[in-house]
Amino acid sequence: MKKLFLIPTLALLGLLFFQGVSKTEPEIEKTFHELAPEMPANVKAVVDQKCYGCHNAESKNDKGKAKLDWDAFEATKKSKQMATMGKITEALENGDMPPAKYLENKPEGKLTEAELATLLEWSAGKKKSK
Repeated sequence: MKKLFLIPTLALLGLLFFQGVSKTEPEIEKTFHELAPEMPANVKAVVDQKCYGCHNAESKNDKGKAKLDWDAFEATKKSKQMATMGKITEALENGDMPPAKYLENKPEGKLTEAELATLLEWSAGKKKSK
């Protein structure tokens, strides 16, 4: 008699356990989603004007496309977006983007101080000081 009572009890506990596990997965994804900031319009404008030409799926620049594809950026997992944003910050702070070789042929591609500040503020998650 005790065995008959024990089996349904264990089954019920198992179901409750698995329901609890499945509920934590969306919470983890939500955390990643909240960490990666959305791309504001001012950042998108700079990206479209100064970065997108080399960093898109249709670009002839295979190296630029392989390092960063803006077409695929927003579709990637938020954790990967965060890692990419760290690389963007590093490249901008080191003066690696846009590359000097590119600027020799297209000096208009140079980032202004305001554009650089806009991209850094977004990629590094910095708050604009007033």
